Amino acid sequence: MELRDLRAYAATVEAGAVTRAAERLHLVQSAVSQAVKRLERELGVVLLERRPDGVRPTEAGALFADHARLIVNAADHARRDMNAFRELARGSVRVGVVYAAVPAVLAPLLRAAADTQPGIELEVEEGLATTLASRIRLGYLDLGIFFLPLDEHGLGVTELASLELGLLVPSGHRLARRARVAVRDLRGETWVTFPRGNPGRAWLDETLAAASSAPAAFVEVETLGAVKAFVEAGRGLALLPRGAVPGDGEGVAFVSLGPRSRAALVAATKVGEPSPAVHAVRELVEATVAELA
Repeated sequence: MELRDLRAYAATVEAGAVTRAAERLHLVQSAVSQAVKRLERELGVVLLERRPDGVRPTEAGALFADHARLIVNAADHARRDMNAFRELARGSVRVGVVYAAVPAVLAPLLRAAADTQPGIELEVEEGLATTLASRIRLGYLDLGIFFLPLDEHGLGVTELASLELGLLVPSGHRLARRARVAVRDLRGETWVTFPRGNPGRAWLDETLAAASSAPAAFVEVETLGAVKAFVEAGRGLALLPRGAVPGDGEGVAFVSLGPRSRAALVAATKVGEPSPAVHAVRELVEATVAELA
C-alpha cells in the first residue's frame, strides 16, 4: 500500500471527482484512477461508486477514507516535524481558532509571530470548537485555540485565560444601558445560541440552571456572525465572552452578568506532540493571550 495511492484516494473522496483530485494533486487523471484501482485490487473491495457527476465512496470506501486521511496526515506531520528538528525555529504550523476568539486573539498572535518567530509560517483556520478538536485528533491541525467545556480525549490542553461571559443585547433593548444584570432578571427571554455539544450552549444551559431561570425559547444558529445578526434584529439575547463580537455599540451592546460568569480559553495540541515548531507557537499563544488578559 503506497502513500501516494492513499493520498490520491483521500483527495478523490474529498473532491468528489477524479478530475478535481488530479488537479489538486497536480497529476494526470489516469494516474489518480490507477491509484484507486490498485487500492481496490489490494484490498479486495470496491471503494468508489462511479457516477456521471463524479464519485462517491461505498460503505467500505468511506471507512477506508478515514484511515487514508490519518495515514497521509501522519506522514505529512512527520515530515514537518523532522524539518522542524533540522531547523528548530522554522516550518509551518497549522493553527485553528474558534470563531469567538478570532476578534481578540488572531491579530495580536499574527503580529507576535512575525516579530518573534519569523521562520515559522502560521496557517490559520477558523471554525467551531468541536470541529477544531476533531481536526487536531485527525492530524489536520497542529494546534487549536478554543473554549471549554469540550471532550478533551486525545488532546493536550493548557488553559490560557478565564474570560468574562456576559449578555449580547440589541442596542435598543431595555437592558442595553445597564452596567450589570442578574440572570434571574432574564426569565422568559428568548436566547440566540449554538446547538448542543458546542461550549457556548453549555455556558448558557449551566448559567440558566444555576439561576433557575426558564427561557421562553431558544434560537439555534451555527456561527458567531449569525448570533450577532439575530441579536441585532431583536430575535433574542446571547451569552458570549467579552470581546467575542466586534462592533459593540453598532446595533448590539455587551452587558455584564452578576454574579460573574467565566469561560476557559485553552490551547490544545495532540497528546504527545513532538514538534519544536508547534511547541514554540504554543508558548507564543500563551504569552500573547496573557498580555491581552
